[in-house]
Amino acid sequence: LASGSYDKTVKLWDPKAMEVKGTLKGHSAAVNSVAFSPDGNYVASGSGSRFKSDNSVRIWEVATGKELCSLKGHSNWVR
Repeated sequence: LASGSYDKTVKLWDPKAMEVKGTLKGHSAAVNSVAFSPDGNYVASGSGSRFKSDNSVRIWEVATGKELCSLKGHSNWVR
């Protein structure tokens, strides 16, 4: 399970234990959307707001929490 927040992070959760497994940091604005890859190995997160111009999609490796890439090109926030 993953959640995005106004605090600019993505949290990875263990739903059985109801605990945070990891925190992904790298966005400079609120995280508006998150989605897992079909195999569950990667998370994509979308960010941005009217006030901060992150406007990116970032790809993360779930096992390590490592940011693999940042996709930029949107002129407004990503949902």
